[in-house]
Amino acid sequence: KPAAQPEEVLPVEKLIAETYSVIDKAVKVGTLHRNTGARRKSRLARTKKAVEVHHGWYTPASASPAAADAV
Repeated sequence: KPAAQPEEVLPVEKLIAETYSVIDKAVKVGTLHRNTGARRKSRLARTKKAVEVHHGWYTPASASPAAADAV
């Protein structure tokens, strides 16, 4: 929804933390391969970041000129 407030993200933060915990436990037990767990956590983080950018709660830092010259 377009009128979402940053305070509404707090329950989502809690769910993401719980999800990370479940993934870490599954990796520790051997249910998931460690790379699979890392990939799933990375996808969660990327999705969360995309939502924050979409709503304007996060502005990505612009690339530094030194980094642009290295490419």
